[in-house]
Amino acid sequence: MRWLIIMAAVLLCVQTAGQSGDADENIMRFLGAESLEDIDEENAERLAVYINHPLRLNQASMSRIVSSGLLSRYQAVSLADYRSRHGDVLSLVELSMIDGFGTCFVERLAPFISLDSGYRPGQNNAGHHPVRTEITTRAGMKYNDGMKGTGAVKVRMESGRRLDLSLAMSSPYGRFEADRLLYTASAELSFVKVPVRVLAGDFNARFGQGLILRNGMSLSTLASPSAFMKNPTGLSQTSSYTGTTAFTGTGCEASFRNVVLTGFLAFPGIRQLKNFKDDFRIMPSLNLSWFCRHGQIAVTHYAVSSLPGQSDPEESGMWTAVDTRWCFNGCDLFAEAAYDWKTCSPAALVGTLFPLGGNGRMAVMARWYPPLFHPFAAGAYGSGTTTNNEYGVTLSSEIGSTATAHRLVLTADAAHFPLPKKDDRGGSAQIKGLLVWEYKPFPVLTVKTRITERFRTWGMPFRTDIRTDVICESGFFSAALRLNALRCTGWGLLSYVEAGSRRKKYSAYLRQGFFRIDDWQDRIYVYERDAPGSFNVPAYYGRGLWTAVTCSARFSMWGKLYLRAAYTSYAFMRHEVKKPGRAELKMHFVCSF
Repeated sequence: MRWLIIMAAVLLCVQTAGQSGDADENIMRFLGAESLEDIDEENAERLAVYINHPLRLNQASMSRIVSSGLLSRYQAVSLADYRSRHGDVLSLVELSMIDGFGTCFVERLAPFISLDSGYRPGQNNAGHHPVRTEITTRAGMKYNDGMKGTGAVKVRMESGRRLDLSLAMSSPYGRFEADRLLYTASAELSFVKVPVRVLAGDFNARFGQGLILRNGMSLSTLASPSAFMKNPTGLSQTSSYTGTTAFTGTGCEASFRNVVLTGFLAFPGIRQLKNFKDDFRIMPSLNLSWFCRHGQIAVTHYAVSSLPGQSDPEESGMWTAVDTRWCFNGCDLFAEAAYDWKTCSPAALVGTLFPLGGNGRMAVMARWYPPLFHPFAAGAYGSGTTTNNEYGVTLSSEIGSTATAHRLVLTADAAHFPLPKKDDRGGSAQIKGLLVWEYKPFPVLTVKTRITERFRTWGMPFRTDIRTDVICESGFFSAALRLNALRCTGWGLLSYVEAGSRRKKYSAYLRQGFFRIDDWQDRIYVYERDAPGSFNVPAYYGRGLWTAVTCSARFSMWGKLYLRAAYTSYAFMRHEVKKPGRAELKMHFVCSF
């Protein structure tokens, strides 16, 4: 109890104003998530690249801007039209006045972009694009019933706007064996005189609102309004260490004025070489998009099938979708309708996102996924890769912004499942609610309370999660306190206190926490600080304490070292034998030149 009193005193005594420089918090805000535990590893890795190397809006090509996922295609067109008439964008205020942007969006976008320009207002910047190479190596070990090691390496080379090469390899904890290596490799070639882009290797394919074709994880239905609408980024490289959700194959994108034609041929299951005959499939896909300054319309078609002579997998089929997205005076409209040719089943989603007062937004979305509709690579809002057997509607509102003292988010989601879950009869139903209240009584102090409630007609009907975070940031010093209580099958209690310092050349954080969770259904996920590329969200279960130290040091202009040490000790659990302690030590080295 003494350390809690000391930390509270420190929080109250700090008087110097400061601004958050936490990259993960910026990623969370951009995605519309209300906690770091809701973010997936691939999105965290992708956006972290732009935290370290911001996207140069005044110099990047339109294809690079769209494939980054930061802007939609019609936002990129609106930006290009503005630059052709007025020259480079030189401030965030100027960017927010362009059609399709707005103040709230630019606030979330700012940490990931750069407005560098060597030209005076009213002139265009041709830009200089040098060759840039970045090498990242990572090594670690941990002790848990024996010593285990891990390692990873990532190499990326970019040559202006023309060539981009990426290679990432990692080995999970255990013995270093060739067949256990996880890797991604990709190459992107862009032609300057001809608007054509070619990709080969591992890549992301994200079209429409994700109703039929979008790899990666989707946020849950409990999010802020900014998470409702998805950017159809088309084909883009992936530099993920694992590549578990990426497509492997080759693709091409060609632009003709305001029309883009994209096609790719992927080979799902090609990584599972041991079960090659059973897992290997072919996946041709084609997308045609038309866009203008205020919106876009696109048609997507793809199929999944096995080779001749092989058994037809359950995932085989053919799907077609039509999607559209428009923005008028700050109001966004989006919709997508799809058809499963194998089961002769349609599906659709429609939604809108519009301003609410001076600093507010509201989003409404309805979705219709019949039981027979089940695409191979779906990622629509709140659906993940199981887009079927669900009729639902979601309503979300947000009042306030990051610049105001108060911020309130209210989200409600209601869903009906025609095919009953488990022991239900005549269909199942679920209602979920989210309440987030964020308050900044002082520039250095933030208090955030998050309450989620879930009721469903199968299994454990009620699940309540209440969490409060107190965060203090003042210059180079920061401190945080988390209190979390969860009620489902039993009680789950978790709390931690963290203090640290961040400067240009070094950073250091110390976290001490405890947990008391007697049932696995009541487990609580906690985001842990780690090195870039190591998105760490463990689930805490049992009874015990944990301590974690995370440090970083820049020892030259081209090198940075990260170190993480953590230890978890378990007490006697109810009806179970005491678990052994768990120790972990990680080292991460980044070399850029």
